Amino acid sequence: MKDSTMEALSDGHTVAPIIKVAYLHARRGAKTYMFHFGYQSKESEYPQRLGSVRGEELPYIFGLPLVQGGPAFPQNFSRQDTGVNEAVLNFVTNFCKTGDPNDAGQQQAPPLHPDYGTAKERTRFRLITWETYETTTQQYLSICKYP
Repeated sequence: MKDSTMEALSDGHTVAPIIKVAYLHARRGAKTYMFHFGYQSKESEYPQRLGSVRGEELPYIFGLPLVQGGPAFPQNFSRQDTGVNEAVLNFVTNFCKTGDPNDAGQQQAPPLHPDYGTAKERTRFRLITWETYETTTQQYLSICKYP
């Protein structure tokens, strides 16, 4: 009962305003991108929680799994975590450089650290396309862990 109540409150206070802003932004004709971060590390403070937790994406936006955490996020990140981090950072840096999370622009990406996973793990997220959020389709990128 408590989880259901918290989920409903979260949707009303967090999700609904975000969807409204994305809808209004897209309705004006602006390129709009939205994502839902439902991925959880095995070392998460909220194990086995369904859905997302506000702020859970921050270590991934700041690249902490690639450097094995920091003072505020002292976690043991897995290779899967670093792969998700690579995908998130690719999208964020592409968006900052070009305004499109799918377009890397003209710059060459720096080589990855040799200890960072297998070749398959390093490239498995590169074929993902982040579709624009439009008022008719309301598509968004869902970043989550699949078993």
